Amino acid sequence: MNEEIKKIEWNDEYLLGVPEIDKQHKKLIAIANELYDVVNGDESALKEKMPSILKELTDYTEYHFSNEEELQKKIGYVGLSTHKAAHEFFIKEVGFQIQKLSADSKGGVLGFYKYIANWVLNHIAKADKIWANFMKQNS
Repeated sequence: MNEEIKKIEWNDEYLLGVPEIDKQHKKLIAIANELYDVVNGDESALKEKMPSILKELTDYTEYHFSNEEELQKKIGYVGLSTHKAAHEFFIKEVGFQIQKLSADSKGGVLGFYKYIANWVLNHIAKADKIWANFMKQNS
């Protein structure tokens, strides 16, 4: 299963041109990659570090989403409610997935990592690009 799930690397194609949000996106990827590193490392480290990494990931995700939504509100982004709903769905899904996770199941943790990585990168590449372009056109 490890061959199927590769560590994600930041790519500047994901830059929105909004420095604070770009910085937060990079940090989200970095936290997710901590989970990837620990699941592919020593088994005792996984059991020890997974809870704190998951907490940091969820806390930072909520912080980031709040910042992003405030910025969208400030610029009068018309798609704010839809964007916010996507954020809320992701937070609920992550909470649900975390409850099912066990440090004894590396495959489960890697699957969770893959879900997070794919969602975040797709969200940045699509939904976030839309509001960032709206911001540029209306500033």
